[in-house]
Amino acid sequence: MPNISIRAVILATLAVLGVDIISGMLLTQMFGGPGFDSNLSQDEIRRAYQVLMQDVRYLTLGMILGTASTVLGGYLAARLARSMPYFNALAFGVLGMLISMIGTGDLPMWFKILGLILSLPAAVLGGHIAKLRMSKPAS
Repeated sequence: MPNISIRAVILATLAVLGVDIISGMLLTQMFGGPGFDSNLSQDEIRRAYQVLMQDVRYLTLGMILGTASTVLGGYLAARLARSMPYFNALAFGVLGMLISMIGTGDLPMWFKILGLILSLPAAVLGGHIAKLRMSKPAS
């Protein structure tokens, strides 16, 4: 599609992946605490993550932060593209959905489905915010 900036979508995706990695690390520290010590074996770490993936508080906060980062990604894709904000935000959302379908192996099914349902509206919301800010006259 000629109106979609691949560069903007990829840059927004990389930025959001960074935000998601950092927020995931912070969430793991908040909810896993000292349970994720560097002295643990790979098997112990895997079991600790399995327990963490059943914690509804952890998953809920992760969903909120993930949805917020998707709004940010839609915003960034639209702003970086400088044209067709909704299409670029939507392209970011579709790419994000594809990436999340690959990387959500151990998560509960309800979490995966809700994440997929929220992805496109959140990305387009970010594009809408970008459009509003781009059309606002400079003061």
